[in-house]
Amino acid sequence: MNRNKIVSTIRLVTLGLLVCFLWAGMANAAPLYRGKFTLPCEVRWGQAVLPAGEYLLRFQDIGTRVFVVIRDVKSGKEVALPAPLASSDVKGTSALLIASEGSQRVVHSLRLGEVGEVFVYEAALVRAAGDAREAHTMQTLPVLAAKN
Repeated sequence: MNRNKIVSTIRLVTLGLLVCFLWAGMANAAPLYRGKFTLPCEVRWGQAVLPAGEYLLRFQDIGTRVFVVIRDVKSGKEVALPAPLASSDVKGTSALLIASEGSQRVVHSLRLGEVGEVFVYEAALVRAAGDAREAHTMQTLPVLAAKN
């Protein structure tokens, strides 16, 4: 009986270690995409307001959610972790699409040509796009793929 208990304990410990290694591998998984962009002026991206400057972004799939982690090049500080409202397939070059909403600049969407998807962040701008009374000027900022 002691032998069965020992074998059972060894199996349980082995299973626990295997789960820990798999979890650590997922947590340290390489991002799906890395890029960089420069903002010429202050821009609101979701709940975050990003001042003009250079930024790095990491596009990562964590479990069932997709996140973009934005890092200020100058300070090295992560400044936002926005989740997109919608996404769809797209072809073309990678770019950050900025819309004017009154006097404020707002990130409308992030298009990643290398990944083949566009991620929409501002639903109100999508709904208003069909309204001829409310014209939005869209600015396209290039997003350059960064080497991993």
